[in-house]
Amino acid sequence: MTIDADLLAYYDLMARKYPAPEGSPSPQDVRARFATVANEALRPLPAGLKSETFEIPLPGRNVRARLYRPVGREVPLVVFFHGGGWVVGDVDTHGTMAAFLAQDGDFAVLSVDYRLAPEHPFPAPVDDAREALAWAAEQRVRLGVSPDRLAVAGDSAGGHLAAQATAWFNDQHPGVIGAQLLIYPVVQYRFDTPSYERLADGVGLTRDEMRWYWKQFLNGTEPKASDVRVNLTAEAPKHPLPHTLVIAAEYDPLHDEAVEYAHFAAQSGGRAEVIEAAGLTHSFARLQPYVPQARLVMHDAAQRLRDWLG
Repeated sequence: MTIDADLLAYYDLMARKYPAPEGSPSPQDVRARFATVANEALRPLPAGLKSETFEIPLPGRNVRARLYRPVGREVPLVVFFHGGGWVVGDVDTHGTMAAFLAQDGDFAVLSVDYRLAPEHPFPAPVDDAREALAWAAEQRVRLGVSPDRLAVAGDSAGGHLAAQATAWFNDQHPGVIGAQLLIYPVVQYRFDTPSYERLADGVGLTRDEMRWYWKQFLNGTEPKASDVRVNLTAEAPKHPLPHTLVIAAEYDPLHDEAVEYAHFAAQSGGRAEVIEAAGLTHSFARLQPYVPQARLVMHDAAQRLRDWLG
């Protein structure tokens, strides 16, 4: 199968409207350009949803969050971490993606603005994800969501943060998190899988771009290969992982590690499934307003997650 025509048309349109800068842009420049491009895919809040933005108090700092929820019903909570290579993105750039997830799955979505590298390199984003997840689990009654149905989700680097936070929390409170949705997640600090080799210079994400994001995230540190905050499959969890739904995009360098994580989750004793997003590239979930196939895949994923939560 070839790359989805609507997706290719989107990339062509953005390349013409916002040409890539010459030279070596700073992380701040990359962040600003990403925000401008991401704004093109934002849409008004879907009917039947409401949202509120507030600060989550964490030890020594606050992080911004936005809660999307269906009006008038008590629903499960999904804690969501946005993608962007730990460097770009926020609750605004991923607002429509989070809102669609809430609408399609009929649950509340708490989108968390963790601190970004390189200003706040590893382990700051990891710490924020873990502590924000713990806060959300404790605050479910105050947030007005179902007190006994909790899930975690994230895309790309947000999938990495979601998975490591879930594993950490699950080791302390097994069974509290019912499911996790990982959308083309970053899983490990390596660049030599077959999908990396095949799609090193592909559309949507290249190997060089991923190397750059990792460099900003780690900022000179050399974590041990056994550090589960970096390499998600480095160590078996103490308890079976929650039900794990992984989306792997066909034309994504991260495809193989996403599938590998599903196998890892299954080996822990949990239930795991892979949605193969045929014809799609990295970042497709944020582009649902432009790409009908992306919308179908994400709607299906949200429905499956809802079914798993019961």
